[in-house]
Amino acid sequence: MRKKLLFGLALAFGSFAFGQDLPTNPEPGKCYVRCVTPDVYENQDVQVMVSPAYKKLKAVPAKYRSENETVISKVAGQELAVVPAEYGTESFEVVTKEASQRLVKVPSQTSRDTETVVVSEASYRLKIVPAVYETRTFDVVTRPAYQKVVIVPAVYETRDVVITTKEASQRLEVVPAEWGTETVTYKKREYGSTVSIVPASFTSDFETVEVKPAAAEWQMSEIAPADCNSSNPDDCRYWCYKGIPAQNVTVPVKRLAADASSSATPDCDPSNNGGKPCGEGTFTRTIMVTPATTRVIPIPAVTKTVKKTVMVTPPTTRIVDVPEIRKTMKRKVMVTPPTTARIEIPAISETVKKTIITNESTRVEDIPSVSKTYKKTVMTTPPTTRPIEIAQKQATLKTTKLVEDASVVTTEVPAVYKTVTKEVLTKKGGLTTWKEVDCKLLVYNDLNINWNLGSATLTAAAKREIDTKLLPVLQTGVSVEIASHTDSRGTATSNEALSQRRAQAVTNYLISKGINASKIVSNGYGERRLLNRCKDGVSCTEREHLANRRTQFRVLDQKN
Repeated sequence: MRKKLLFGLALAFGSFAFGQDLPTNPEPGKCYVRCVTPDVYENQDVQVMVSPAYKKLKAVPAKYRSENETVISKVAGQELAVVPAEYGTESFEVVTKEASQRLVKVPSQTSRDTETVVVSEASYRLKIVPAVYETRTFDVVTRPAYQKVVIVPAVYETRDVVITTKEASQRLEVVPAEWGTETVTYKKREYGSTVSIVPASFTSDFETVEVKPAAAEWQMSEIAPADCNSSNPDDCRYWCYKGIPAQNVTVPVKRLAADASSSATPDCDPSNNGGKPCGEGTFTRTIMVTPATTRVIPIPAVTKTVKKTVMVTPPTTRIVDVPEIRKTMKRKVMVTPPTTARIEIPAISETVKKTIITNESTRVEDIPSVSKTYKKTVMTTPPTTRPIEIAQKQATLKTTKLVEDASVVTTEVPAVYKTVTKEVLTKKGGLTTWKEVDCKLLVYNDLNINWNLGSATLTAAAKREIDTKLLPVLQTGVSVEIASHTDSRGTATSNEALSQRRAQAVTNYLISKGINASKIVSNGYGERRLLNRCKDGVSCTEREHLANRRTQFRVLDQKN
């Protein structure tokens, strides 16, 4: 009774699911597909960290070296030694009577000269009315006026003059330097640090990655109901919507509990050293407190008084004027000229002697000065000081130097990842209505792939065939079956395994081109679907066997 009830429910469900979805108004010669739209998945690569990144630390201890350090125990300085002044004797002249001048009278000079004097001017007379003449007197300068110089002599007097017989100088007196001591602190030993390492710690764990999500699909029973009234047994099959559990991959992983760390401890702590800095030492050094100097003591000059004649008033001259000498002469002068015929009367001249006297003058004569030679002591080189270098003194101290402090060498250990490919549902499928399809795609279509004997490796020509004929069909969104067959030669088991490997090789190539694996079903039929009579034990030609060695595809459903 229970079986009949289940059968009735299944039949009712099948009739409801497919009866109402039959294509309406089908056309003869057309093909239709009852589309069960599959779930659409995409492959995604997930990086699972199986081991985290962490640090490896290695402690490198501090490095030291012993050195001899040279320090100054006594600083360099100078002492001063007096270099006395140098003196010399030099002669010098003192003018006891200054140079002066005197005037010498230059007397006037007399010379004789003649001068022609017109005593009767040229005139003319008329024949009719004679000219009227008269005699007139005029003065002629026989000696012109000049000047005479009278010399006034210079006036002198005697004076006392102070002269220096020894110039003023200096002498130096040395004030010696003052010395003292001081305590100097130096670094006797350098201290580094001690590094301790705490390595990284891990915990073991597992990470579950869902590589294929849970899904469901319609599945048709293998056996039709016994009371199916349809001539087509596929119309009376049970359809069950069965769930497909998710597929998970468990990956063992490591978790970083604590990364590696380090801590540095100073080898010397001033708080544990009585509050004093670590590694310090002292030594005594002699230093110059006050440098050596000099004190200048002046030496006065030595003088002497001498007598000296000095010109108070220079010589001068006095000018005396000498008047000129004149001579009175007569001459005849025409008072009235003739009025008629003019008769020229030449002038009458007379030669007169005259004396020319030049003025007196003076000539300056230099009177040289009178000098007296004295000797005096002169400081040729002033006193100086000569520094005496006091070399510094050095002492050698042993010190410990820190070459390199303790350090930590860090090595970064990168995280380790494992790539897991999982399927992600991008579109939910389900039952859809009937759709018209290309009838050629519903049957098997041959792929012109010539496999090498016993090989399941795609050749370059085979990949070009797939790219040209099969890949464009899959890129429309349909699902396909890849079917591969062999001939009857060889065992049935080996032939089926070989055909399965060849079908899977085509599937793997399509997946590498971006086609989701859920769109492809790969089946290897071996020698189960021979196209001709060439079964086991039947003699056939190579051409007949070649017809059975084939790889095909067909569309399973249309795209939504």
